[in-house]
Amino acid sequence: MLLKEINRVIFKAFGTPLKSVEGYENFSQSVYEDDTRVRSSLWHFEKEVVLEPLSGVGLLFVRAEGGMIQKFMFDQPLLINPGVQFAVLPYECTLSYRLYYQSPKIITPTANVLTGQGFVPNIHVKTLYTVLYQEKDKQFQFNGEEHPFWELTYVNKGRMICEVDGETYQLQQGQMIFFAPHQFHLQRSDGKAPLSFLTLTFDGELDRPDMLSNRVVYCDENCLNIVRSMIREEKDGQPYGDDMITCELTRLIITVVRNTLSNAVVVKVPTRLKVTVDNKYIGECIDLIHSNITSTITLPWLAKQLNLSSSYLSSLFKQKVGRSISEYVRLVRLEKVKELIGEGKYTIAQISHIMGYCSPTYLSTEFRREFDMSPKEYAKMLE
Repeated sequence: MLLKEINRVIFKAFGTPLKSVEGYENFSQSVYEDDTRVRSSLWHFEKEVVLEPLSGVGLLFVRAEGGMIQKFMFDQPLLINPGVQFAVLPYECTLSYRLYYQSPKIITPTANVLTGQGFVPNIHVKTLYTVLYQEKDKQFQFNGEEHPFWELTYVNKGRMICEVDGETYQLQQGQMIFFAPHQFHLQRSDGKAPLSFLTLTFDGELDRPDMLSNRVVYCDENCLNIVRSMIREEKDGQPYGDDMITCELTRLIITVVRNTLSNAVVVKVPTRLKVTVDNKYIGECIDLIHSNITSTITLPWLAKQLNLSSSYLSSLFKQKVGRSISEYVRLVRLEKVKELIGEGKYTIAQISHIMGYCSPTYLSTEFRREFDMSPKEYAKMLE
């Protein structure tokens, strides 16, 4: 809740700034002298009222539609519209002001604690302990630890298997995971390719820690840009690099929480680790899709492999997985494209041919539709 300056446009939903109180002298009047810095209630009046600052600097809190509280600098006479809920607090000093009114004051408690102090961040990284970019071979294995601070691991290349309090998570390129304080965790490569990853450990005040831990976080373009900035800062060794990383880490946490709250994640592919099915046919169907993703996969072919009718398999898959087989195949194929791009061995044209797309242009169109960037833009992010 940052402080706003009052003008006619910004304040019109609540009232009107005045040049003087002339014309309101016949209203009832009360003078308030206040140095209270915290309040948990709002006033409102059935008829319009006027506020006139006398000495000191004040803050005016008003409740907007939807319940949001806005904060303004109270340094000029104001007319407040009937029914508008407001509170006045001094700003680092004793405040004196006069209230002109025509109807009784109505006091309404508020769940919001109003304070005359400045904004205190809800998410605040206070201490950064380590920033380490590591490149490991495919035999990498870390036997595990727990510690009283947060840890973030971002996979830049390869695949990582993480075990957290007995739960197993698989991280692919462009994914990350937060370990909460005192969570025992171990990490290892999947044994198929070298592994590169960024690790940060930190302490701080996090408003929604449940939005971070016990989940694989899929990086959208904003997250990827922030992570790349932190990697550059760690490698370049510029002055105040740790300060910059701390700022970027705060941005990253806020972005992840926002994405989680809005479910705005780039990667929507339900991988084997993400899909839990209680039907053996669908489990086998998913295995067939993943193991044959570079080939042409059709509903009749899958149904034949499973000895089911096409209509029954289609209906059952949608019921258990929440999407059609064709959509699932499309998303898994795009995930495989990302994996091949990350390996850095193939051109986009070669990947298009490997994955069975009719042309590189069509591949680029599908990729941008899903990830809001072209395959070339994605490749540059991984450099």
